[in-house]
Amino acid sequence: MNFNEYIVENQLGIVESGYTFQELTTIGCGGAIETLYTPNSVASLQKAFVYIIEHNLKYFLLGNGSNTLAMDTGFDGIVIHLRKLDYSYEIKDSILTCSAFYPTIKLAYDLAKEDWGDLSFLGGIPGLLGGAIYNNSGAYKDDIAHHLLDVTYINSAGKLVTLSNRDCAFSYRKSIFHYIDGIILFARFQLEKIKTSEVLERRAKERKLAQPLESRSMGSIFKNNPLISAWKVIDALGMRGFHINDATVSAKHANFIINTGHAKSSEILSLIELIQKRAELEFGIHLAYEITIL
Repeated sequence: MNFNEYIVENQLGIVESGYTFQELTTIGCGGAIETLYTPNSVASLQKAFVYIIEHNLKYFLLGNGSNTLAMDTGFDGIVIHLRKLDYSYEIKDSILTCSAFYPTIKLAYDLAKEDWGDLSFLGGIPGLLGGAIYNNSGAYKDDIAHHLLDVTYINSAGKLVTLSNRDCAFSYRKSIFHYIDGIILFARFQLEKIKTSEVLERRAKERKLAQPLESRSMGSIFKNNPLISAWKVIDALGMRGFHINDATVSAKHANFIINTGHAKSSEILSLIELIQKRAELEFGIHLAYEITIL
């Protein structure tokens, strides 16, 4: 029994072909997906994941597709699409327990309505909470690691495992989940009562002026160097507005690459690599990317 048959026979969700990353990523490019699997519940996801690991199948986890650059050649494996799974949160004794499938921007605003504001830095970070934990996402000198108590995930044996903050091995835009097979299910955070609605609205206005939110992008391309912001390096290279066909360094924010029409993933990757090479040659600075290149 192959994967598709297993999913259908056990009613674990939907398996489809014919999709491309162009449809499922915010940058709007990328090739065909051999198998797109959309689980209908966490229990179904758990069973499907065990099958994938036991049969050594190639897979990729896709949330909102906001920091993913998939190649034009496509993906000859299973893409697990997490965006349609149900999500919720609850708060008890100032501890937030939240589904990993909760959209991060929505979470920040929903918490702010109840004056729970510690996670307000998520208000400008697209994607799902699981992805934010995976990458230790952050903004405004704050990040996931500062607030997370523990996280529960499905391991390669299909068991639920809970890791404390310390065991997550958080660092700048990294966590232990970069190195292990697992799917994050939910996490707990320590919160405080803080009014942040006005802060969120002010930051939203600032981002609208400073970032190309109206364009297709993956968010920030490069991690900030410890000594200098990535956008300042790109600006110093004179590459703001530089383009390879429709793959363009944003004129609004130099650390954003936007798709102004029909950019190919190969063109976007070429632009990324060109910036990296010039930064190394001209300034001796290595710009590491914080997106996922598939």
